[in-house]
Amino acid sequence: MGRLFLDTPADKEKRIDRFIEHMRHAEGVFFASNKRGLPTPRDLLWLLFADAVDTQRQMQNVERRMVSRVGSAMPSSRETEGEAFIRERSRLEDGMAQYDTSEVRIVVHQSAADRMVDIMDLLRFVRAGRQGQDALRYKRTFLAHAGGNGAEFCTRVWDKHRVDIMSRQSLHDIKSRVLGQILAGIEQEFGLVRTSRGFRRLTVREIERRRKERKREENRRRREAQENAG
Repeated sequence: MGRLFLDTPADKEKRIDRFIEHMRHAEGVFFASNKRGLPTPRDLLWLLFADAVDTQRQMQNVERRMVSRVGSAMPSSRETEGEAFIRERSRLEDGMAQYDTSEVRIVVHQSAADRMVDIMDLLRFVRAGRQGQDALRYKRTFLAHAGGNGAEFCTRVWDKHRVDIMSRQSLHDIKSRVLGQILAGIEQEFGLVRTSRGFRRLTVREIERRRKERKREENRRRREAQENAG
């Protein structure tokens, strides 16, 4: 994997610090929802992406366009004209009042917007399927799933021409693959180690040990290449 982030060393340290804070935020959300047990890094990362999609939905269009790094992967959830007609007719047939299309202005807190940008940036680690050719498809379907959309909507995001609806197992596989690649990227790019409930920074001894292991691996590959060439 090439270098994904062009931060200066100081900026990278700030990025890592923010990510650790985001994981702590997700842990608070996990326990506030009265879930049982202890969250894994996958659980916390999934909560952060669900939170990021929810923040994106609350942003006004002009604000959403300003966050350009989100727009490329975020699937649209707008209704088609036909879907809006069916929804409105169903309401009228049930004796309900006509749907009120007026929107309530929701102000997104700056911390939530900043967290959304940081979390969406992690999608750069996704290199899923056919040498990366399906990466965008995986990202968009993953975000649709994180946003709470059903299998039918996620299937349209994956392939608008697909006839059969994705199974729950297929959606789980997409979620698992994307989260796995992101977690691996975080460890490699940020130098963090996964724990049972999140991440921690490497100690000086661990950094040195990993450096020696990489050097031994490089030397081994170099010797194998020379032997094969000979």
